[in-house]
Amino acid sequence: MTVWPARRIKGCCICLSLALAAPLSLLTTGCDLPGRPDPAERPVPADQVLKFGVLYRQNCAGCHGVDGKLGPAPPLNDPLFRAIVPEEELKDILTKGRKKTLMPAFANENGGVLTAAQIQVLENEIKGIRYRIIEREEAGLAKIEVVPDAGGISPTWGMPERPPKRVPSYEPSASSRGDSTGNKERGALVFAWACAVCHGNHGQGIEQESGTVRTINDPVFLALISDQALRRYAITGRPDRRMPGYAQARPGNPHFVPLTDQEVTDLVALLASWRREK
Repeated sequence: MTVWPARRIKGCCICLSLALAAPLSLLTTGCDLPGRPDPAERPVPADQVLKFGVLYRQNCAGCHGVDGKLGPAPPLNDPLFRAIVPEEELKDILTKGRKKTLMPAFANENGGVLTAAQIQVLENEIKGIRYRIIEREEAGLAKIEVVPDAGGISPTWGMPERPPKRVPSYEPSASSRGDSTGNKERGALVFAWACAVCHGNHGQGIEQESGTVRTINDPVFLALISDQALRRYAITGRPDRRMPGYAQARPGNPHFVPLTDQEVTDLVALLASWRREK
């Protein structure tokens, strides 16, 4: 039989008392036990993510840039674009994508990964509309709605100003000529004074020491871009690529007269004709 020294027994008693007291102190101070996850840090199911930053980063940033201003696709964080793009058009593109382009459909029902509420968040944020998220239970199931609310969540990119009075419409419309499809012959005249200085007389590009640049009459480019996207470029330009919009000065022409709605329509008709000729 082993006889423990008195001081050893006393030490064990002290250790045991500390071991028992530690969990009690954690409970009384409100701290979580080691290894217990913080509820606020638990993963959110993919279909319940409603934070714009997460949705944008996972679904849009790869093409439109981290902050929506610089990427291979047109910038979304562009005040003029955000001001003129119709809400229904934006929702339609997010839901269905663009046919014959690299823009995919994001809605679940179209093979995408986003719910209607998530698409609504993206639409409101890009368009610049304050909104509120409503969560409720219906027939035992959780239901989420995203509705406009002037006092609700403020868009991350802010709210764009109203567009200029005479800005061409985002979508083609019948003008005073009653022609919503455009005329490529008239478009050639528009191209000559609005675009040729940067893209060449026939869109073939400009020769520089490094090679040909800014070619627009390119079969690959034309095959991957829709008429609507061409129209959007003609109106908003590409700020990220220093391409001027419909009203901005051209090199050597500081007094450039802004393009009208019909002139943009005719210009798109010309570019579309080049696609068909390829």
